[in-house]
Amino acid sequence: MQMRNEFWQGYFGYWQNRFIHHNILTIGYTAWNGYLNAGKGMVVCDVVDAIPTAIDWSVDTVTFNRAFIPQAQVTLYLQGLEVEKDAVTALLKALATYDPTQAMVILIISNGTVDINLLQNLAISPAECYKQVQQRWAEFQPDLTA
Repeated sequence: MQMRNEFWQGYFGYWQNRFIHHNILTIGYTAWNGYLNAGKGMVVCDVVDAIPTAIDWSVDTVTFNRAFIPQAQVTLYLQGLEVEKDAVTALLKALATYDPTQAMVILIISNGTVDINLLQNLAISPAECYKQVQQRWAEFQPDLTA
């Protein structure tokens, strides 16, 4: 039996889309800053907090560490996470072909699981995220100083 996507995401704890939406400026800033300094790659969000089944995204915050992994280091990084070879192959293909001015590759680690996302056709580009964070730098401190 295949459930409708919105049903599955709404009732079975698929919180990653809301997490990305809630943190898009920080994630986009990290993606663009990484691209400017190291070329293509992926943003890793390592979620520190356990995600409760009932989370109010308008009030609650989720603590996470973020890093940019350059494309040349992704395979080694994924081996350390023991990601399946098929997933690694698909991710490497996405990294080789995505347009960093319009898309981001994001890996979310939480509760021992790995979720990989290729975000395309974004309402706000990574470069615009970077620009907005720089203009509103005080709002993002101390999170972005590490």
